[in-house]
Amino acid sequence: MPLDKKPKMYNLHNNLSIKENYENGLLPQRNSKDYFYQDENYSCRSSLSSFNLSSENRRILNKTQSFSFQKIPLSDFNFDNQTQKKISTWVKTLGWNFPTSSVKTVFTNHIFNYLYVWSDINKEICAYTICYFDKDFSHVAYVFYNPIYAHQELPIRLALEVVINSASLNLSYCYLGRFNPDTKLGFYKRNFPGFEYFVNNHWTTYK
Repeated sequence: MPLDKKPKMYNLHNNLSIKENYENGLLPQRNSKDYFYQDENYSCRSSLSSFNLSSENRRILNKTQSFSFQKIPLSDFNFDNQTQKKISTWVKTLGWNFPTSSVKTVFTNHIFNYLYVWSDINKEICAYTICYFDKDFSHVAYVFYNPIYAHQELPIRLALEVVINSASLNLSYCYLGRFNPDTKLGFYKRNFPGFEYFVNNHWTTYK
């Protein structure tokens, strides 16, 4: 199937509900809670109607057993200067284009409402997963992690755990952010349960 050549569109503001925007393949912009966007990448999600973990999913779980997490309402999290500095240092070391101002926005002034706080075997905080949970679906919005775990299993576990949690809550979908099979952006997500991506204006399974 040829991939659609969709135009890049930012600062999209409409009368649709948050759920409808996700269903239409749009993603929330990080710099404002009021806008959605689409770019050359594709929105993707796990369909949870027939949830089943693959052998690869189970391998990731086994490899990351030493890590623990706590899921809390984002409004209960104390996003202080020390946390902002730590995450900004992680982002810089990883070479991501994610301004400190946007880090603060997604933690303190956005639609996102839950946070997974991850700790290593020494009880040191090593990662955060920012999410949006609705009564019908969820979204793994952003993950931040200590760069020493780059190219290991933990970054994948951060998203996979939200998928598993969403299935346990009987949600219909867990949105996973961006995916591009050509550039391999988010390519690991294709192994998640019920993986679909929004191409040619509809949701389809990846083959």
